Amino acid sequence: MFLGLFKSICPAISSGVSPKIRVFYPNMKSPLHEFSIPVTVEFEDVDAYKIAHHTKLVSYLERARVRYFTSLGFDLQAQDMTVVLYHLDMNFKKPAFFQDALTVTVSLRSFDNFRMELYYKIRRGIELIARASTGLCFVDPKTKIMIPAPDKYVEKINALLSK
Repeated sequence: MFLGLFKSICPAISSGVSPKIRVFYPNMKSPLHEFSIPVTVEFEDVDAYKIAHHTKLVSYLERARVRYFTSLGFDLQAQDMTVVLYHLDMNFKKPAFFQDALTVTVSLRSFDNFRMELYYKIRRGIELIARASTGLCFVDPKTKIMIPAPDKYVEKINALLSK
C-alpha cells in the first residue's frame, strides 16, 4: 500500500527513473545519536484515574522529535520543504501517572533520499512505559509532493553518522 502512495506523490519513482541515492542507512541495529528530553506528566495529561492518556504520550514523541531535529540544526520553519509524518507505530507497556518524571529518547533508525525512520522509548527511571517508531518524509509545501531530502540535511545526517 505504501509503495502505491509513494509512487503517486514521487514523480521520479512513478516515471520509472531511479533517483541517485545520496545517503542510505537501512534499519540500523543499534540506535545512532540518541537524544533525550525530560517530560513530567501534568494534570492536563491524565484521565479520572490519574493515568496519562495515550494521546499525550504521542505528543511527548512529537516534542522529542522537534527538539531532536532542532539539535541537529534542521530548520523546521523552512519555506522550501516540510517534514511530514506518514507512519506511527506505538506499543504501550505500562501506564504513566500524574506527576511521573519521564524521559523520552529518540534515535535515528533509517534514512534514505526521501524518508527517515525514528525510534523512541518513553521511560520512568529504568522502567519502559512505551516504544514507538515514526516514518517521516520531506514534502514540497506548495505542490504537496514528496521531494528528496534537502542537501543540507543529508550533509548533517552523514556527518552525524560518520562520527
